[in-house]
Amino acid sequence: MSLLLDKRELKKAAKELTLVKLTDVIETLNSVLAERQQEVELIAQLEQLAKAQGYTMEQLGYKQSSDVVVADSSDNSSARRPVKPKFKTINKDSQFFFVENGQLQLLRTHTMKKGLQQRGIQVMPLAKVDKKFAKDIDKLISNATAQAIENFNSKVAIWNEWAVVNGGEILEKR
Repeated sequence: MSLLLDKRELKKAAKELTLVKLTDVIETLNSVLAERQQEVELIAQLEQLAKAQGYTMEQLGYKQSSDVVVADSSDNSSARRPVKPKFKTINKDSQFFFVENGQLQLLRTHTMKKGLQQRGIQVMPLAKVDKKFAKDIDKLISNATAQAIENFNSKVAIWNEWAVVNGGEILEKR
């Protein structure tokens, strides 16, 4: 409903604008659009850096909304206790796989499963993987295990920094 009201108000305002005012408005909108694009690119870079370190943007204090990312401005964020990392062993027999572009892929998260199925990609357990992909399974599992160890170790480093300052349990890297 508010969108319709906004359109009506825009139409009324557009009728009142002269060509000079209209070009000023377009220039202003273009400059705002350019600023927003730079923000979007910066946010994308931050998300990639956060993923590389094993975090989500929400864990770093950012809240996502439909068009704006707002930083959590609490001053005690450095004193906040991080989540204690737990290493999750990747069990080959309980993993799910899918074939995309002729290559076998490992299902990383179960939230991906519905999206893949909606796109018409079949998700299957290890027992139903075609024999021609058998050689790829161990490689996918080892890559996933290596990534899990790397993510765990980066989380352990952050946990240990907090633990030293706050007297918590010091964890060992894998």
